[in-house]
Amino acid sequence: MRIASITRSQLIKDDEERWRLVTPNGENIFRLWIAGIITEIFTGDNNYVGLQVEDGTGAIVVKTWDERLDQFQKWDNIEVLGQIQISERDENIDVFISPDIFQSISDDNWFLVHRLKIIQQLQRGASIEVESAKIGGLELGIASVEDLKTKLRKAVKNLDKGNGVTYDQLVKIFPNVDEIQIDEAITELLESGEFFEPKAGVYSSAIDS
Repeated sequence: MRIASITRSQLIKDDEERWRLVTPNGENIFRLWIAGIITEIFTGDNNYVGLQVEDGTGAIVVKTWDERLDQFQKWDNIEVLGQIQISERDENIDVFISPDIFQSISDDNWFLVHRLKIIQQLQRGASIEVESAKIGGLELGIASVEDLKTKLRKAVKNLDKGNGVTYDQLVKIFPNVDEIQIDEAITELLESGEFFEPKAGVYSSAIDS
C-alpha cells in the first residue's frame, strides 16, 4: 500500500466497540506492506523504537521493541510487512504499524517494484467512470487514467497560486471518480517528475508552461 491509503482511511468502531481502519472504497486494513524513507527515529524504555516512515504520499510511525537500534540508525530506506494497530488513550487515537518483517532497502529500484505491484493491485477490476466536472470554466471530462492525468495537470496549474494544491481540493473536482484512481494518477505524475510535493499531500507542477 501507499501510506496515503492509510492516512486517508477512516477510523470506525464496529458493533463490538473495536476500532477498524477502513479505506475510502470500504476495505478494512489489517496487514500491509509499505516501503519508504526513515525520516525520524524515536526511542524509549524496554528497547522501544519508533520509526517515522514516508513514501512521498504521507507518513506513518512503525513501532517495535527491538535491540537493533544501531542498525536502524544506519538505514535510510526501509520496507515493512506488518499489521495496523490502533490504540486509544484518553481522547487520543494512535494508528501505527507493528512490523512482522522489516529490512533495509539498498537498491532504489526496489521502490519501483513496490509501486508497480501497487498499480497492478489497483488495476484488478478497477475502472474510471466517465463524468464531467468544471473548475474555473475548464471542462474536465474523464474517460481513462491517462485522461485523468491530463485533467490533473490542468487543474493543478489552474488552482496553484504559489502554495500548491491539496489532495482534498483535487478530490472535490472529481467527486464521481474513485479515490484509488486519483491516487494512482497522482503517483504516476510524481514518479514521472511532472508533480512534486512542497509538503505531504500538497502538489505543484514541476513543468512550466
